[in-house]
Amino acid sequence: MDSTSRRPVRRNRTARRGVSLIEGMTASVVLLIGMVGVFQGIMVASRQNMMANHATRASGIASQVRVALDTLGWARVIGTPDRPGLLVGQRCNATDEVRALTGGMEHLTPGDDDDWRVRCVFDLDAYEQVALPSLRVLPSYAPSDMSHFRRVLVVVDKLDEATGVTVNQVTVVVSWVEMGKRRFVFQNFGFYDSGPFGNETYVEI
Repeated sequence: MDSTSRRPVRRNRTARRGVSLIEGMTASVVLLIGMVGVFQGIMVASRQNMMANHATRASGIASQVRVALDTLGWARVIGTPDRPGLLVGQRCNATDEVRALTGGMEHLTPGDDDDWRVRCVFDLDAYEQVALPSLRVLPSYAPSDMSHFRRVLVVVDKLDEATGVTVNQVTVVVSWVEMGKRRFVFQNFGFYDSGPFGNETYVEI
């Protein structure tokens, strides 16, 4: 027999070998870190999307209230000497809890040379919960929105220096709690007597 046939067969050193336990654990840790980062990104994006949806809905509610008040008109919202409007009297004597829902407007104080004042802070939600449907500002306001958002109206009376006529500015404040913090959306409009002698021809500005 040829002597060369008795030589042991050497294994190919380039043959593929298995993965050790340490290498497998290292790969698992790297994969886990990557998955955690992906999940955190998804959670942040979802939270931001939810916040944007709430802000959009709050803006929509504020717009609905503003349009409804404008439709009612100055005489029914602010009132006349013969017929008080919605935003007058005891309804404007809000509690400190309600004033805290105005987003800082409860602390507004005119300066010595400023001719304006915060005349009314009105809890619209409390009013509509007891008012007849025909007297509500938004008769079809959804109960789900009522439980999530708070609506407050703030009336500021300011004297127009050019005409000497009072401008009744109404601010619609819609707020909600998100991530432990109350957030606010504001929309403003005003009733201005455009008549040359203050003849109550009020228009929205």
